[in-house]
Order: sequence, then C-alpha cells, then structure tokens
Amino acid sequence: MQEHKLTTVFYQYKSFAALRMLLYAVLAIGFFFIARHSTFLLVIWTVLLIVPPVLGALRKKSFFSLQNIDDRKLILTPEYVQVGIEKYEWGGIETVAIYLGGYYGFKYGRKNKRSPATGSDVPGDDNVLAFRYKGKTQSYQFFLRDYNSYVTICHIIDAWKASGKSFVLKEQFSRDYIREQIRSNQN
Repeated sequence: MQEHKLTTVFYQYKSFAALRMLLYAVLAIGFFFIARHSTFLLVIWTVLLIVPPVLGALRKKSFFSLQNIDDRKLILTPEYVQVGIEKYEWGGIETVAIYLGGYYGFKYGRKNKRSPATGSDVPGDDNVLAFRYKGKTQSYQFFLRDYNSYVTICHIIDAWKASGKSFVLKEQFSRDYIREQIRSNQN
C-alpha cells in the first residue's frame, strides 16, 4: 500500500495586525486634518495613504498583512500530524475537524471553453485543520498547491475517518464535483 504524506505550508495570524491597521487609519485621518489646507501636503497624504497598503498587499510578509506563511512545515500522514519539529501521534489526537476549501488553481463553474470568464478559481489557502491533542486544541490554515495535494489529503482524511475517532469534515466542493469540473475543463 502506498504511503500518503502531504507536506505543505500553513498560515499564522499576526497578533496585533488589526490594531496596527486601525492605528494607521487614525494617523492618516489625523494627518488629513493637518494637511487639508495645503495642496502639496494633500498630495503627500494621498501617497502615504495608498502606497504602503498596496505594497503590503503585494509582499508576502509585510506590516499590513493579517497573516504570514509560517516558517515551519505542516506534514500530514495517516499516522501523525507534524508541525515543524512538534509531532502529534494519531493515538494522542482526540478529535479532528477539517475544512477543505479546494486546491490552488481549481477552476469551477465553467459551462464551456468559449466563455472562460464564467468560472472562478480557488486560491488554495482556505483549508483548515483543527484537532485536540491531550486536551489542547491546535488549529492550522494550510495551502494545497495542486490536484495531487488534494488527492493526497483525501486519502489521509479517509484513513483518519476509518480510525473511528471523533471526526468532522466539511468540503466546499464534493469530490465528485471536483472530478466533474476537471473533466469538463479538459474537454
């Protein structure tokens, strides 16, 4: 039997990112009241208001992002979950909840190839694994890079469900729907 193992990245939320954004907005409004009588200062205010958030949105790790890619790797197998060097054996995991939002580049909703604008793409980063290990809850939002990663996580999920532990699975798209969309996008 083939061993199923998925190694991927996951996201970590910044603790005070929302507070920093609020502080930035308050400072921008305050500077506007100072600069409103001078055209030169209004131009500077406009640049300072627009450029930093745009640059922050374009960079992976920035002052303005609410989440960052964690430097550790998330490894999922039927026998354990590993986050960096921390390994959670399946025997110690009490309950599991997983949400699959899809994999990167999954195209859905297309009716035909002549009208490619009718569908949508999935970013692949809206997948969440939460579990309780020895009384402590762990939660990770992770990335699925392609269809092969999706198939691997499905095999792992099936193995986890077969173990009989308390398990909750929610999928944005059913597996049959994903296969159907892949076939229709290839034709």
